Amino acid sequence: MGKYKELLEERKKWYKSVKEVKCLVLKETVYFTSKGFHHLRYPSGKMRPIKEQLYKLGLLPLAIPVIKNAKKVEKYEKSFVKGKDIELWVLKEVVGKQKTLVKVILRRVGTGKITFFSIMKQTKNKKLDLEIKKTLHKK
Repeated sequence: MGKYKELLEERKKWYKSVKEVKCLVLKETVYFTSKGFHHLRYPSGKMRPIKEQLYKLGLLPLAIPVIKNAKKVEKYEKSFVKGKDIELWVLKEVVGKQKTLVKVILRRVGTGKITFFSIMKQTKNKKLDLEIKKTLHKK
């Protein structure tokens, strides 16, 4: 549990320092808000397992190079949830020392700002992709 708390505090401090990143492919600024960090730990009001949180917190610093360097929008989705338009963008890029294919999900609610929402390694697991999709549309 010590490793978890240490990483959580380190990443929280790092996350708060980021504030915003320019996304060239969207020609917009992406904001790192408290909702994005909260989603990494509580996707639908229920806490993620510690192992999954460690995974996402470990990937978090790779979000910036993905947002800055993505060459295209891998997926765009617009839906209407609880009376508001929700826009989602999925950006993918190979980043980091280990050349990892990472997906970053960005979100806009209504006419608000585009914000960081989630991060994960690219998967070919359709079941996991379905779970991710369900989670994105709950909030």
